[in-house]
Amino acid sequence: METLRPTNFDDVIGQSEVVDRLKIFAFGAKTSNSVMPHVLLDGPPGLGKTTLAAAIANELGSELKVANAASIRTVKNMTKYLLSINRGDVLFIDEIHRLPMLVEEYMYPVMEDFQAQIVLDTEPEEIDIPPFTLIGATTSGGSLSQPFYDRFMVKEHLTFYDVDELAKLAGSNAKSLNLNIPEDHLFSIAKRSKGTPRILKSRLEWYKNYTAFYPQEKDVDKIFNVQGIDENGFDENDLKYLDVLKKNRGNPIGIKSLSGMTGIAMDTIENSIEPFLVRMGYIIRTSKGRVIGKI
Repeated sequence: METLRPTNFDDVIGQSEVVDRLKIFAFGAKTSNSVMPHVLLDGPPGLGKTTLAAAIANELGSELKVANAASIRTVKNMTKYLLSINRGDVLFIDEIHRLPMLVEEYMYPVMEDFQAQIVLDTEPEEIDIPPFTLIGATTSGGSLSQPFYDRFMVKEHLTFYDVDELAKLAGSNAKSLNLNIPEDHLFSIAKRSKGTPRILKSRLEWYKNYTAFYPQEKDVDKIFNVQGIDENGFDENDLKYLDVLKKNRGNPIGIKSLSGMTGIAMDTIENSIEPFLVRMGYIIRTSKGRVIGKI
């Protein structure tokens, strides 16, 4: 499906309190002819961190430069991005918690004073970097070192969307794609999206393709049952994970054991499966492990 990203804050659906605060910082930067303070966006995957970074850049009238921390393994890698920056640019680093400690430390004077040390020929030389805004996106804010974390003046935590917000987003995307989807189906798609816009887009893509292939099909439950998605939006991995906890009858299970019993990577469990289940009370994290919640 075509990526449908808002071009400015007014087009962003959901995260209203976060957006309102970011608007104030962006307005302050524009009216004072300065750069917006560095921003850290924290939250589970798929909630719109990249979308907000793009909206900030558009609001500021700035160029957005995008990097992933997985590709920044050395100071030299980081320097390549810094040397491409012009005044007022927005540098967005996804998964910023994956930056090596040496790169984090290298960024301290860059973030505070816009100065970087580079090696020209054989001698290190300190150079000025044009003032810019660094936006870091992370699913694990606690993994950043404290000095690095503290250098982000703006820290925002993104939360899961409610069904009404997702239904509104589904309607907006459907309209952009010239899809005529009944309102009750929009809500059914939203309910199956686990509070996450990225998952909503995936569900909408399946709905679009299925109804194009079977134009007479009106049963939305059947449409998603064929894909293995239940009424809560749980897929095979979610159900496998919950089934293990149910069978353990309230006894806590550690993350390593859960990974071994389900065949699901620990990183996937912690970042993709558990956040929504915890938020909705389906599971409880304890010091001894995970236990089943309200199911």
